[in-house]
Amino acid sequence: MSALHADMLAAHDARDRPALIRLYTQAADEANSLDAACFFLTHAFVFALEAGAAEATALHARLKAHGREE
Repeated sequence: MSALHADMLAAHDARDRPALIRLYTQAADEANSLDAACFFLTHAFVFALEAGAAEATALHARLKAHGREE
């Protein structure tokens, strides 16, 4: 298991939304395909919305830039 995956699981267990936003964004940045990147971006976006985090705006913009919304 990769360190990133282990960190994601730990953040889920701890219900640490700021960490989840950061880790899923990192996973998107490191993904090897656009579909995988958008999968991780969607999760980061949802966690950001749930947390009322400022990152939601940038994550939404990235998804829209890839044609994943609107």
